[in-house]
Parts: sequence; structure tokens; C-alpha cells
Amino acid sequence: MKQQENPATRIFVGEDRKRSRDALHRVLEAVKAKDPNALVSRFDDVSFDPVFLREALFNQSIFGGENIVVIDGILDHEGGEEFYLTEGNFTDIPNLLFICETAPKKEIRALFKKIGSIEEFPLLKTEERRNDFAVADAVAMRDRRSAWVELCKLKRSGAAMEEVHGMIFWAVKTLYMCATQKREEVMKTGMKEYTYRTYQPRTKKFLVSELEEKLAALKTMYHRAHHGDQDLGLCLEKFLLKL
Repeated sequence: MKQQENPATRIFVGEDRKRSRDALHRVLEAVKAKDPNALVSRFDDVSFDPVFLREALFNQSIFGGENIVVIDGILDHEGGEEFYLTEGNFTDIPNLLFICETAPKKEIRALFKKIGSIEEFPLLKTEERRNDFAVADAVAMRDRRSAWVELCKLKRSGAAMEEVHGMIFWAVKTLYMCATQKREEVMKTGMKEYTYRTYQPRTKKFLVSELEEKLAALKTMYHRAHHGDQDLGLCLEKFLLKL
């Protein structure tokens, strides 16, 4: 069945994760203000489950309010891309759908154009990456002191801890990919040649099992902070001091 644009589907795309998520939050709050009975179902790379997500997309509320589905960064989950590209998952959705992704590949971006309206949030040149790469590089070098110092600088500058977490997660995930996959396989994921040449030699500073544990720890802390159980900045500080 042909997928058609749904005016109730809003998609927020771009590497400036703070601006894209702020925009999503504003739209979501506006809808909730109009319909206090609206039921919101959220799925990110930690809570993603293809069965539950599909149910949320197509189930209709029995309480009279609207159903709202928020998909935030499931491309960071190994099954996220497959879910987007599975035919029928986004056909004739009866509910409101908000999607937020950082860098979807061409096929997924084409899907987004078919099913909803897209808002772009590229990094602004004046603040592009700022000092974020410094903390990522320190993580890749397994330099605890430098990583902690760079985190403190970012805190003082007012950087969003979600952004900093994203950069640290990116660094560890990049190390893991370089450590576990051949160059040709890594290049197919869209990784830049410079990034591969920079990070691949640094994989020797970590065991693969250590990288797996660190990825799991970063996902868990984000999930808990998102639900208000922990302070993300403090969690990142502890994480870097144990690097």
C-alpha cells in the first residue's frame, strides 16, 4: 500500500540535537495543552521494541483522548533502521506521530518526506561542535583527566548535557565499530574516512568487552536521567572518572 503524507506527522531532523528536541517538545506540549487526555508513548534507542511501537502507532485510545507517538533516536538501536524500512509500518497511521533523528540515511529520509513534514536542524556554523570534539577525543584516548576537564568546561559554557552525552556515546560507539568491524563494513555505515583513521588506532586502548559495557552504561544513564531518576551531568562526570 502506498504511504502518503499524514499532516499529523511531524519529523525533526539534524545534528543539532538540542534545537531539534526543543522543537519537538514545544509541539508536543502544545498538543497536550489542547488535549489533556492525550496518551503519549515514547520510544528511544533504549526503550525501542518493534512490536510495542507498531501497536502504539496503530492502536486507538479508548479514553477519548488522542494517541501521540514520539520516536526519538531509534536509529541508534540496531533494529531501528529495519523498522523504518519495513513496508506497512507507517501506512495510514491514525495517531499523531513525532519523529526526531540525527542523521537518517537517504532511504529513511525519503520515507520521512512521504509520511510527514520535515524540519531541519543543522549545526550552526558559529557553534559547530564547539569543544564537544575535545571531550570525545579525550574519551577515545582514554584520558580521564582531560575528559573530565573538558566536561567541566562544557558545563560552565551552559552546554546541554544531552548533547554532551550524545557526543560521548558517539565516541564510544565509533570505537566499538572500529574494533569489531572491517574497514569496508564501517565505511558502509557512513563513517568518514578521517574519523576511521583517527579512531581505529585508539581501539587498542580498550577491550571490546569494555566498550560494550560502556555503551550499556551510557544507555542506562540516559534512560534513567530521562525519567528523572538521575542527574545526567553527574552521571557523565562519574563515567569519565572511571574511564
